[in-house]
Amino acid sequence: MADDREGTAVKKQKKFFISNTITLVMVLIAMFIFFSLASRHFLSTYNILSMVSNLSFMGIVAAVLTMVMISGEIDFSIGGNIGLTSVVAAILIEGGVPGILVVAICLVMGCAIGVFNGFLVTVVGVNSIIATVGTMSVWRGLAYTFSDGRSVLAIDPVIDFLGRGSVFNIPFPIILFVIVFAISYVVMNLSKWGRKIYSIGVNPMASFLSGINVKQVKFLAFVFCGLAAALGGLILTSLSMVGMPQHGQGLELTIISAILLGGTALGGGKGQILGTLTGILILSVLYNGLTMLDVYYYHVQIAQGAVLIAVVATYEVRQKRLQQ
Repeated sequence: MADDREGTAVKKQKKFFISNTITLVMVLIAMFIFFSLASRHFLSTYNILSMVSNLSFMGIVAAVLTMVMISGEIDFSIGGNIGLTSVVAAILIEGGVPGILVVAICLVMGCAIGVFNGFLVTVVGVNSIIATVGTMSVWRGLAYTFSDGRSVLAIDPVIDFLGRGSVFNIPFPIILFVIVFAISYVVMNLSKWGRKIYSIGVNPMASFLSGINVKQVKFLAFVFCGLAAALGGLILTSLSMVGMPQHGQGLELTIISAILLGGTALGGGKGQILGTLTGILILSVLYNGLTMLDVYYYHVQIAQGAVLIAVVATYEVRQKRLQQ
């Protein structure tokens, strides 16, 4: 009975979001055509690989945060997590700790951050917005405290490979990006746990009454999100070759914007991993293309915000028409 209810909720959302994803893909294609005509360097192999490598750490976090948001919660602490991970990794490297051990420590720390966020939300009962805005400040403050507000060199072969290495001429961040999205897609579309996330997002009380451990599912989603943010922090540290407490500052809003652009609802129960992937690509292509056209950064921000508002407003209008 519970599986039937979960399956029904998933099917309803899939039908709506398939059409939305197709629309987003068309927008993405149109942007590619426009920027390729406006700048002869836009479609160069170097620019495309560079663009995807730079968005990879955000995409990794976005894929997992989508799960949290579909469950009806949110995690604003991802930016602080990225900054703290960056600083801790750089300090450990500066202290002579082997790179592979640095990666392990930072990933465990990311999980611990997710555990703490999950504990506040699912056990203590703090609203996820309040809880993660609070922990965002804590993680950011710890990053400034540990580093004394300075940038710390992070030069190590293992860390360097995470962000600037390649396998068969494919940048390693892109490989990680594809792997995380593939796993997220399988989990959300082909696993029982993914169906539980959708069911909880649609109606947590009904999910609880049908036998789903709502708190446990949400708790694990926060843990995975903490882990993804730490991995993103390591990639960003590698790309910049320094650990900075400012790393990740403001990225939580960009990542959440991409997820919303992809069709995920703030209230939960609605969203698709492929939609998030398309949302990330649209914002990244828009930023890259406008930058290549020498558009000022704050004008780029206006354009990104306008695209987000236009697409989400279109979603809402279409959703209301379908319900009539």
